Amino acid sequence: MLERLLAGLVLIAGCSLLGPMPALAQAQEGADLPERHVHMVVWRGCEEACKGFIRYFEDRDLPVRIEVTDVAGDKNLLPEVQTRLIAERPDLVVTWGTTVSSSLLGTRAEHGTGSALGDIPALFMIVADPVASDLVESYEVSGRDHVSGVRNRVPEEVQLRLMFEYFRPDRLGVLNHPGELNSTLNTESLRDIAQEFGFSLVEHLYTPDARGDVPVAQIPEAMAALKAKGAEAIYVGSSSYNLEHQKEFVAAAAALDLPVFSAYTQMVEEGGALMAIGTSYANVGRLAALQAAAIVLDGEAAGSLPIKALNRYSIILNMTSARQLGLYPPLSLIGVAEVVQ
Repeated sequence: MLERLLAGLVLIAGCSLLGPMPALAQAQEGADLPERHVHMVVWRGCEEACKGFIRYFEDRDLPVRIEVTDVAGDKNLLPEVQTRLIAERPDLVVTWGTTVSSSLLGTRAEHGTGSALGDIPALFMIVADPVASDLVESYEVSGRDHVSGVRNRVPEEVQLRLMFEYFRPDRLGVLNHPGELNSTLNTESLRDIAQEFGFSLVEHLYTPDARGDVPVAQIPEAMAALKAKGAEAIYVGSSSYNLEHQKEFVAAAAALDLPVFSAYTQMVEEGGALMAIGTSYANVGRLAALQAAAIVLDGEAAGSLPIKALNRYSIILNMTSARQLGLYPPLSLIGVAEVVQ
């Protein structure tokens, strides 16, 4: 089983992910050409995907000016940002995350082949499931004249099969923020495949305050509620909130002897989660920049571009967490994974 899975899973380290630059963008390096304006809207700061996007153009000295607006996790700011973008009319709008993308671009149900930004080209990234969130028609065709994007999540089926090679819980817990669409969609996907994979899904939601915020102090309480419901391991498939508070999240789980498995490699490398099967956010940003270059430098119509995804993923194991939990990975995984201490 594991050998068949790994046959289609290529590790990131040392591999080129992006392929050749578009012909016109390559020819424009160093040329005295009109500057293009790209306006990126991010959810919580300019993290690795945002930085990878910017570095792509900086490293090649391409005539692209990138402006970044951070809404700092406050979706109430997004209508004002949308109005500003429509008045500003940048050459391209880049949206980070499902909440930002859905709010600024609208869905197909709302706009059909159009966009809430009118005819301004738009490109989304760090959207786990753009089809389920109704941003696009399919991964081959966006179905929207001015919208394309990049998806980043490894399919749940791949993640769970590899996770279960390590540890197979009867009851898998998920803890999410009710205001995050991507988390809701991810949980729905897990419900759909729970019977096939032979586990019960144990769900719990944080309780936001009147402003929609969840205090960090609520994480241990929510984790204890999951444990009381019988969760034997915790899975984080898509959650900006859990990623932002990864150290508190993993510490709360560890205090209850609950291993954390994640789609975010950062949760293993920086937060101490046990295992992740995911993509490098920096590489997702560079892939999005390649799409952006095709639009603003090569003159491609955004709606004509497929929804791209990285075809190489990483398995990350945290051996310090493994020792603390007394859960040592099989040699078959150690042989193909990146191990952090």
